Amino acid sequence: MASTRDIRPKKEMSLIGRTLHKRLNRPVASYEMRMVNNMTTLYQTIRRGDIVLVEGRAEISRIIKLMTNSTWSHSAIYVGDALEGSTNENVKRALEYAEEPHRRHMLVEADSVTGVAAAPLKKYAEDNIRICRPFGISTQDLEMVVAEVITNLGKHYDHRNILDLGLMLLPSFLNPFKKRTIKACLGGCSEYEVICSGMIAKAFQKVGYPILPALSKTPDATRYAAKNPYGSALIMRHYSQIVPRDFDLSPTFEIIKHNLFGMDGFDYRSIWANGGQPGQHLMGRDLLRTATPAERTGDDGKGKSQ
Repeated sequence: MASTRDIRPKKEMSLIGRTLHKRLNRPVASYEMRMVNNMTTLYQTIRRGDIVLVEGRAEISRIIKLMTNSTWSHSAIYVGDALEGSTNENVKRALEYAEEPHRRHMLVEADSVTGVAAAPLKKYAEDNIRICRPFGISTQDLEMVVAEVITNLGKHYDHRNILDLGLMLLPSFLNPFKKRTIKACLGGCSEYEVICSGMIAKAFQKVGYPILPALSKTPDATRYAAKNPYGSALIMRHYSQIVPRDFDLSPTFEIIKHNLFGMDGFDYRSIWANGGQPGQHLMGRDLLRTATPAERTGDDGKGKSQ
């Protein structure tokens, strides 16, 4: 049996961890929306298997964005109504919470607080998001990807994976992992712990679909074919090294601008506050005209510089 002295440090560390975790998941006050998400067009546009990138509001989100040099701190996969009829109690509660019509528009995500769980797409209605769609993937493979992700429901979040990613992305002279290969596993490397992007990446890799792999150093002219957007043979990167921005940067994921769906033209001159147009206040002060030679030299016209 462990002594009280042995147990106390573990309890203290657990308390510190919970306190720090609570602090890092506190929303920041300076969050800036870049557009208002039109949920009607989003529901009409999004498809099963699409990736939803999120610019999170919490302190931990800001840290992840800094570590990965990206706008995006989180990723989830859209599964639509694939969870209806599930016997998983957590999924049932998520569907009850979502209600209609939102329960037909569900995500599966790995969250640092709840682990892998189902959530309605409307959860991110007031966040900056981006939709990334895998290009050219077969229907059968896409269904396998979605099914694989769903099997992760209930797993824990791998906080060590986030820490290892942060260390790996440090400058080379500070990077303790600089000798690790792209096939190295980061984090706990357990079947019971995942992170948001790694979980999704693993599902796509199971069907051989690339996200942001490494290019082979061996030149091969036959790889520059019309059906290979990479123009090279590829080397699969370990899924634990994939971060949310990689779906945005990937040559094989399309960016879907959901707010433009079904829009009949774009009257960009009428959208500005107070009915004005950008640059009018500057033009009113004649700041946009070309300077005269005298103004460029500082000559006041009398042979003297001002």
